[in-house]
Amino acid sequence: MAQLCPCGSGLEYSLCCQPYVRGVSLPLTPSQLMRSRYSAYAMQDAEYLVATWHPAARYDTLTTDLSASFAATQWLGLTVFEEASGRDENEGFVSFVARFKDKERESAIIERSRFLKESGQWYYVDGTRPTLGRNDPCPCGSGKKYKKCCGR
Repeated sequence: MAQLCPCGSGLEYSLCCQPYVRGVSLPLTPSQLMRSRYSAYAMQDAEYLVATWHPAARYDTLTTDLSASFAATQWLGLTVFEEASGRDENEGFVSFVARFKDKERESAIIERSRFLKESGQWYYVDGTRPTLGRNDPCPCGSGKKYKKCCGR
């Protein structure tokens, strides 16, 4: 039976993010890069994550830090809820919720990631996290308050 892509697209991994993670092709949009990076986290592929991190944002122990994080983290799902253009065609933003379990505790990363395109390739640069009140609706779309969902 074919493996579904970890990014939640509903497609087979081989038809979705695998060609990007394996270096067969390049993501054409920031959203494709975001989804493939999530898949790389789920598949524990530090090399792809580093290769798609903007060179100016990389640091000496990035590969080691990523690899160490894999042991205690299980990725549970990705929800992309906004894609936006930047100042020009070489900048883009993707807002998402990535759910995970770390040491038996479920949590989520809620971020608006910034991507830059250089020499025909998209790179992850950085991200900002929204300021949410405990009683705000959770941005993951669950319909629950933030404090009862991803804010636990």
